[in-house]
Amino acid sequence: MKKALVLLALCILCNAGLNAQKVIQLYEGKPKGSENWTWSEQTSTMFNTEVVYNVVQPTITAYLPHPQNANGTAVIVAPGGAFHTLSINSEGIDVAKWLNSKGVAAFVLKYRVARSFTNDPMRELMGKMGDFKKLDEENAPIIPLATADGLTAMKYVREHAKEMNINPERIGFMGFSAGGTLTMSVVYTATDETRPNFVAPIYPYENAILGSEIPKAKTPIFVAVAGDDQLGFMPHSINIYKKWFEAKQPAELHIYEKGGHGFGMRKQGLPTDTWYERFGEWLKLQGLLPPPPPMANANPFQRPPSPNDTLSSVKVLPDGKIRFSMYAPNAHEVSVSGDYAPTFGANKLSKDYSGVWTYTSDFVVKPDVYTYDFTVDGLKIFDPKNAQYKESNSGFSNVYEVSGAENDFQTLKNVPHGRIEKLNYVSSALGGITRRLHVYLPPNYDKVKTPLPVLYLLHGGGDNDASWTTVGRANLILDNLYAAGKLKDMIVVMPAGHTPKAALAMGAGPDQDPFCQDLVKDIIPFIESNFKVSPKREHRAIAGLSMGGVQTLNLALWYPEKFSYVYPMSTGYFPPVIKELEEKYSSVLKNPAINQFKLFTIGAGKGDALVMQNNKNTMDLFTKMGIKFNYVETEGSHTFLVWRRNLAYIAPLLFR
Repeated sequence: MKKALVLLALCILCNAGLNAQKVIQLYEGKPKGSENWTWSEQTSTMFNTEVVYNVVQPTITAYLPHPQNANGTAVIVAPGGAFHTLSINSEGIDVAKWLNSKGVAAFVLKYRVARSFTNDPMRELMGKMGDFKKLDEENAPIIPLATADGLTAMKYVREHAKEMNINPERIGFMGFSAGGTLTMSVVYTATDETRPNFVAPIYPYENAILGSEIPKAKTPIFVAVAGDDQLGFMPHSINIYKKWFEAKQPAELHIYEKGGHGFGMRKQGLPTDTWYERFGEWLKLQGLLPPPPPMANANPFQRPPSPNDTLSSVKVLPDGKIRFSMYAPNAHEVSVSGDYAPTFGANKLSKDYSGVWTYTSDFVVKPDVYTYDFTVDGLKIFDPKNAQYKESNSGFSNVYEVSGAENDFQTLKNVPHGRIEKLNYVSSALGGITRRLHVYLPPNYDKVKTPLPVLYLLHGGGDNDASWTTVGRANLILDNLYAAGKLKDMIVVMPAGHTPKAALAMGAGPDQDPFCQDLVKDIIPFIESNFKVSPKREHRAIAGLSMGGVQTLNLALWYPEKFSYVYPMSTGYFPPVIKELEEKYSSVLKNPAINQFKLFTIGAGKGDALVMQNNKNTMDLFTKMGIKFNYVETEGSHTFLVWRRNLAYIAPLLFR
């Protein structure tokens, strides 16, 4: 009955998802040799990893790959810890998960170890590491028990291989440090029934190995160690390799210059970080990573599962830091950049054993809406796990919202929503080409009887007419302002500011800024012909950021009779243009109509080093020319984190 239940559990396990796992006891009742042990298994966290100690009931935890990926190979994994503890993550579970990613079934072995008498087993062990002779004497009665556990694990896996989609002739044994000692003890003392088909001792301790007879049957061996192993185990690995080589057994040895003892699956920024990839290549060389056999009744159109299936590409951690992840198993370099960071620049991701690249910030990310871009081997990649995006002239970037009360003004809420219309128009000012613009209509637009005022909202350099409604969240900001009763009815027009005509970048006036001509000659008439809007000056506002801020100034200063509300953001004329304005366009700047604006406010972020000097120079010129304006400075730099707040500030002030 018990065996039937075990087999049923394994069948369920094999049909579960990636990294499915089940703990299997190796013995019924107390195992032989430790019948009088009265202590119990414990876990502790040491050196940022989980450590298991006082193991009394040996087990294997089965990590089975998805049936579509399973190739029939299996490995029993023995963590290390000087036969006193088990480094269960870096030398156990993480190894098993990597093996699963290669289609290999893995079984993490918890074998019997010497008793620890405190809840700090590592401190106890460290006190013994200075005298290996004494430690060997203490471990002498334990190693045969651990070896028996390893042999029992081999017997169990081989007997149940069929139920777990495992080829009984492709079962290996690997271990780290003491687990490497155990690996060699198992292969030396095994019978045909329990002998592994291949072994991989990683930085093993040779002096405590039981037995010495190399199998006559082909038994490939893979050995890895660091030359700077603090315990001096590098010669032990060489000796084991040499014996295997002289016995004409397939053997491979990797000696890394640096890595220390116990590198396991840890990341140190060293070649040992990817030792397991060399192990994978060796497994493939030995024919132990064949393609998975076809499954009966398998859907030919269903792709095999991967870590990407459950991956969250962006996650805010409990401590407020942000983590970016991307599954790119064949990539060589992955980075992420965006306005989530306090400074501009790319952050490099690190690759783990499963092909997942990860970067975790060393700073807290405040609640807001951020953009980010992945770059994979030099190519900008759109995050396929996140459908939220920013559209710009150069392509798409991803958008992610870090939730919090600070986002109340710009988040999607259960309020009446306006609608966005995307329209094409013909621009006579630009030679008859067809152009695109976006229009936001308020929630009650269809019920409004009287003509509405219009805000023309301009984007910055590199962006386009969709930027304000994607990353700018203009529609959500306006929806929330309407719901709070803070906004006058209006429509908002968001045109494309870049034009195909050659022009002096950020120049002065419509002659140097073709977009100004496009707006005055074509966009305004198009809007007034197709929507219920007022043509009056007092019902027209213009606002823009960065490049769009200069365009806002050009339109407001050269056509003051067309606008009553003016709001340039994060902008300013460059020094040559300041000089040109003074020398050639002083009459434009002294037009009395400019000081008849109902509102002329200039906004900028305190940390905007990109335009702050231009902004100051422009305001100094306006003051010199007698132009009246208000200046509002907010926290932030040259990003939509500032401009979304600028819109939320200015919109309620319009058309009052």
